[in-house]
Amino acid sequence: MKKVTKKSLITILALATVSTYSFGSDTLVEAFSNGKVKGELKSYYFDENYDSATSSDNNVWVNGALLNYVTDSLKGFKLGATFQTSHVGSIDDSANKQATKMDASGSVLSEAYLEYKISNTKFKLGRQFISLPLIKGSGSRMIKESFEGYFITNTDIPHTLISLGKVTKYQTRTDSVTRGKNAATFTNDDINNGDVGGFNKIGTHGAISLYLKNDFLKNLPIQIHYVDFIDEVKDLYIDAKYKFGSDYKPFVAVQYYNSNYDESSRNDSSMFGYKIGATLFGIDFHTSYTTTDNKGNVIRGIGEAATASFTSSTSTTGNYTAGTDSWQIGAKKKFGNFSAKLTYTNSDAILEKNDLEQKYIGLKYKFKGAFKNLALSTEYTIFDYGKGSESKDKNELRAKLIYSF
Repeated sequence: MKKVTKKSLITILALATVSTYSFGSDTLVEAFSNGKVKGELKSYYFDENYDSATSSDNNVWVNGALLNYVTDSLKGFKLGATFQTSHVGSIDDSANKQATKMDASGSVLSEAYLEYKISNTKFKLGRQFISLPLIKGSGSRMIKESFEGYFITNTDIPHTLISLGKVTKYQTRTDSVTRGKNAATFTNDDINNGDVGGFNKIGTHGAISLYLKNDFLKNLPIQIHYVDFIDEVKDLYIDAKYKFGSDYKPFVAVQYYNSNYDESSRNDSSMFGYKIGATLFGIDFHTSYTTTDNKGNVIRGIGEAATASFTSSTSTTGNYTAGTDSWQIGAKKKFGNFSAKLTYTNSDAILEKNDLEQKYIGLKYKFKGAFKNLALSTEYTIFDYGKGSESKDKNELRAKLIYSF
């Protein structure tokens, strides 16, 4: 009986394997020759003007590229790699405001991974871009952030995705980036050389991630992300969004953060968020509110794009500071190949110097015809920091020209 059971199990696995491999390449040569290449050629210009400290005014023009290659599947296996390069064309920045953002010349292999898929289960290990609520690399600057780790993802349960993994290293934008106030710790031993960011060790033993997404209930997707930054903090993120059935596409969403510190000297904290929105006259409107516990700061995760807060704007870290209430209103509209976005965000903190008001406008145009795949975007933000004697303001312009292929 045991032999029959074993043979049946082997047969099932073999059939599943054949099903998984049937659409891939048959040889290693075919896997590489049938691989796919894509990339971007990019030119960015950033300009900052400070009202109270004109010596901090700066501008930088940077050119670069991203090149990605992924092999075709061979018996369930794939190899992937992404190369990034950045080169400063000109810079005027005596106060080094762009040192951690755009002032970097050099290249980095941001992705180099092995992927294996069988049935509804996928394994992925190595350097890779990650986009999860608490682990998310930013692509808003020339160099997109990446991570090193390994993950297993499964979709066997209907309407459910489960991901379990561990990240051990974090690749920053530039080599001048060190630990931020609201992100997990990482070690950067090679800083301030004006180079692109390298892969830095996260904490003492990395971070363990468990992510779940479920859309079993109609119009109500839910996601839960739990990350244990070992020996540092345990982070939990939950959100849910309900979409009403209507031509106006109304929705209501809620979110919750919780940070539980390993150090007894640091106060645990949480943050709640609410968001509602609808589409009127082809314009998407929304209003949102977040509030952080007075006792301590919330750890938003790791990666500059780990800012899932409903009141996120150009600058977001203040939203997670103890005792901060933030609210936002916004609208966006698409006109053919042209799109526009407007937001107003106000953060009221315990300390007046941490108050922040942001007025943002973003415009984007995707060319067509002979210039197909070319996109031009501009973002302009007015920052009003603090109140009274603590007030300090600045204006920031970001212009980006990207050709995708």
